[in-house]
Amino acid sequence: MNTNELTYLLNKPNAINEKQTMALEIVLQQFPYFQSVRSLHLKGLLNQDSFRYNYELKKTATHTNDRSILLTLLLQMIL
Repeated sequence: MNTNELTYLLNKPNAINEKQTMALEIVLQQFPYFQSVRSLHLKGLLNQDSFRYNYELKKTATHTNDRSILLTLLLQMIL
């Protein structure tokens, strides 16, 4: 994943597909504390109705400095 793809996904998180979710997972393996990528990865799992969503949600919550931002993001994802 390059910076253009990442910027596009940050601007349009609803456009995340399965392939991009896998690419985000690879980025997370290299940079595990990259909050933006972790949130996008979570959004991709939600879009796919993945069984890993709840596990990754807990992980994302532990890696997030301000959980109120995560709550806002999740509410936007659901609506």
